[in-house]
Amino acid sequence: MDRHKLLVLAALAVVMAAGISSSATYIVSAKYLTDYSIQNAIKGAHDGDRIIVKSGVYRENVNVTKRLILIGVDTGGGIPIVDAGDKRSAITLIADGVWLQGFHATNSGNGISDAGIKVLSKENRVRGNQVSNNSYGIYLVGARENMIMDNLANRNDVGIALQASSNNTIKANLARNNSFGGFFLGSSQNNTVSGNTAWQNGWVGIFLSNSTSNLVDGNNATKNDNQGIWLLDSCNNTLLRNTAKDSYISGIRLLNSHCNALTSCDSSGSLDGLCLETSNNNTISMCNISWTSYGIYLDQSRDNKIFLNNLVKNIYDVYSWNSTNVWNTTRPRTYHYMGSIFWDYLGNYWDDYCGSDKFGSGVGNTSYFRDKVVDFRPLISPFQNYRLLR
Repeated sequence: MDRHKLLVLAALAVVMAAGISSSATYIVSAKYLTDYSIQNAIKGAHDGDRIIVKSGVYRENVNVTKRLILIGVDTGGGIPIVDAGDKRSAITLIADGVWLQGFHATNSGNGISDAGIKVLSKENRVRGNQVSNNSYGIYLVGARENMIMDNLANRNDVGIALQASSNNTIKANLARNNSFGGFFLGSSQNNTVSGNTAWQNGWVGIFLSNSTSNLVDGNNATKNDNQGIWLLDSCNNTLLRNTAKDSYISGIRLLNSHCNALTSCDSSGSLDGLCLETSNNNTISMCNISWTSYGIYLDQSRDNKIFLNNLVKNIYDVYSWNSTNVWNTTRPRTYHYMGSIFWDYLGNYWDDYCGSDKFGSGVGNTSYFRDKVVDFRPLISPFQNYRLLR
């Protein structure tokens, strides 16, 4: 055999060997009896393989025990539906590094850990799915470093929930019409909940219980029955740029929660814009609180720092019971106001403040007194007109 033929055969052997070790793609269709089971496809697949599932209803409990890509494709009948038949969870991610996209998971059991999609592992991507009529829509238990993104959780008991889970990202999801809550974090830490919408849920939009060091950023909690955002027994969390409006009771509520930072929130249209009960040492700044019965409601809450907020068009801007708090910056700040630079303590903007600004610094010359609250350095105009320099 000449040298050229030997080289061709050697190259062919390399290509064949690569094909043997490369990943495979499986196609599942509800139309054919031979390949209608997602679980059968998982059984035959290997780590790194891809399973594509066509439109149809798959009445099974899917357990993903390998590192796979599972993609649901709308082939004319809508995205594929995994129906748990009121038993256990519809889809459970047990292996690490799974990609799950494009499924409708429904009809889980009624157990306390049953879900449309349950995640028990790490480094998974759950994106672009729908979950409905489940105990939990999407439920992370002891899970970490997962990305839960662009999912719709509709008409479950709880839309998207984390229990004892850490370092996950919950981003750009919509949770609506769930009987208890849109988003729930229980005993969880170091998670990021950002850019989500919690709309018209039965009790609360976003709920943190016994959870610490989480970032709740840029979410919209609207028309949830009792609270837009609720922190219970939760400490050292950062709430940034959230909108909470049109709930019956509170836009944002802190109960027995300490050392949290609330910045750039927008709360309106509820009974209480912001409610603190037995909650101490929190910082509340650069928030717009408007069109409420009680702008800020305080009950046995102490040593909270409340400054650079706007309180506008509320029936009562503040109510304070057995509470002593600080209503201005704790040190003088350098700031830019109306073309000039000043150095002073900064309080809050109250739309019924009638004091004057003798020096043109944007800070009133007399204190603001309301219901046992004293703001020594009330602002003359909304806080957006003040730019802190350091």
